[in-house]
Amino acid sequence: MRGRRLLFVLVLGLISISVGYAQGDLVVEKLGQNINSDNYDEISPVLNRDGKVLTFTRNGYPTYDRTLIDDKIDLAKTLSRRAYHKRLKNIYSTIAGYEVKNPEKSPFNQDVWMAFAQNENFDVVTHPGYPLNNALPNSVCAITPDDKAMVVINQFSPDGGMGKGYSMVYKEHDNWSFPYPMFISNYTNEGTDVGLTMSTDGNVIIMTLQKNDGSGNNDLYVSMRTGDFSWSEPVSLGPNINSKYRETTPFLTIDKSTLYFSSNRPGGYGGNDIYFAKRINSSWTEWTSPKPLESPVNSEADDSQPFFDINSGFLYLSSKRDGTSDIFRVRIEKPLKETVTVKGKVMNPKNEEPIEDVTILRAYSNSENYEEVEVSQDGFYSMELPKGSTYDIKAVKSGHISKKASISFNKDYVYLKDYTLDLSLEPMEKGTKINLKPIYFKQSKPVILQESFAALDELALFLKKNKNMYIIIEGHTDNQGKEEDLLKLSKERAEAIKDYLVYKKRIKPVRLTTEGYGAERPVNDNSDEAQRAINRRVEVYIDEVASMLKTKRKTFPAQY
Repeated sequence: MRGRRLLFVLVLGLISISVGYAQGDLVVEKLGQNINSDNYDEISPVLNRDGKVLTFTRNGYPTYDRTLIDDKIDLAKTLSRRAYHKRLKNIYSTIAGYEVKNPEKSPFNQDVWMAFAQNENFDVVTHPGYPLNNALPNSVCAITPDDKAMVVINQFSPDGGMGKGYSMVYKEHDNWSFPYPMFISNYTNEGTDVGLTMSTDGNVIIMTLQKNDGSGNNDLYVSMRTGDFSWSEPVSLGPNINSKYRETTPFLTIDKSTLYFSSNRPGGYGGNDIYFAKRINSSWTEWTSPKPLESPVNSEADDSQPFFDINSGFLYLSSKRDGTSDIFRVRIEKPLKETVTVKGKVMNPKNEEPIEDVTILRAYSNSENYEEVEVSQDGFYSMELPKGSTYDIKAVKSGHISKKASISFNKDYVYLKDYTLDLSLEPMEKGTKINLKPIYFKQSKPVILQESFAALDELALFLKKNKNMYIIIEGHTDNQGKEEDLLKLSKERAEAIKDYLVYKKRIKPVRLTTEGYGAERPVNDNSDEAQRAINRRVEVYIDEVASMLKTKRKTFPAQY
């Protein structure tokens, strides 16, 4: 490959969690033949947030993605089998630092595989193609908090070649994007071992590095996110974690308080063992003395690369206890889901009847980056909502007005029941209220304050998307003042909104009707200032839409 330095293969390392069951209760279970093979190594188990997708790496397997890009040309399609084999042999030998005689059976031949489960058994296994996989070493280290991206080893060029570091791949419909490089300030690694864990909030990564000024062969370092794809300079986790022996492949728990890693230091059971340590304070360099997990999690063989699934309580790990490396799991904690099942119906609030054929969307609170969660044909929906963040949820359907609902769940609670949340979806018809964010005016004046422009811009966009809609803008006040003054003020404020929509947003004035009701229609008794503030409001309703307009609005002018 041209212009890039070749490196990096994922090797057996570690991850883990403190054992909550009594040691005698632990049963180590080998995953089935869909995952594990008899003659090849399966390593690096990583699960998505709901525990339904297991990503793992298979080494030296004859069925691998042969894509090998050089100068934008796929050599797998242009070279003879013999020439391709020779080229791959040279590349792997450069990575290894020694001659690799059989590249196809080499541990540098690594591909990502995925297994899917409905319950706790992973029944369907798939082998993604290029660009997630190619003929170079490929492996997944971590999954981002939103499940939309994965951290993979190495950095790749679309023209061909591979370099040190890590990349992120994004889910694009049913495919994965080309790897985007992660920029880690002053990143260096003198070895070929790699491994990385990402915190569940996506702001911290801990990785395996070999540095000339480090404590030993491989040490663990921490970096903080500084941008979408950028991270701070790695800092050593300190002498309590790092030793003169190998510390590799870390895993950080959901609360960022416990670190699990693999080490061949003395005091274990043999080969690589799984250790854990806890942060003493908010510092990332002060930890308790690492302790190995006991038998049967650790054995006399190499035991490494665990991944703890909080949903099921299973610790997944790679182990050579049966000869080749295979993926095992052991339940070390009671199941604790990271998500809460939210379900309900999408209904017309006027009659509470379900509405069919609707799309359910969600986004982080106060974000407009909504993602599609589900399409409901019968008006009922169900979704898994992650704990610890606030989400906005809404249903959408053409010809209807949606109203978002905000919801969050405490990360530390166990929710034993599903949460019911009915969503409102009101047909666009005469009398339907259009939900607006609050509109603010100068005190006792019909002058719109600047912080209200965004809400009016949203209303304008809504009207532009629904060109056959006519609305009524209603102004309301509290009961403080003369009746005629309040009526005048409320009318003027409604007119101010109309003027903004007409002159700033180019909405035809004929589509906008204004009314001022003063204090005639309070929503409460005006008993105190808080109640009066609620009564000082603007409301927008649909006047007419669609087919009604064809018969009733024929004489409307076409220009302002």
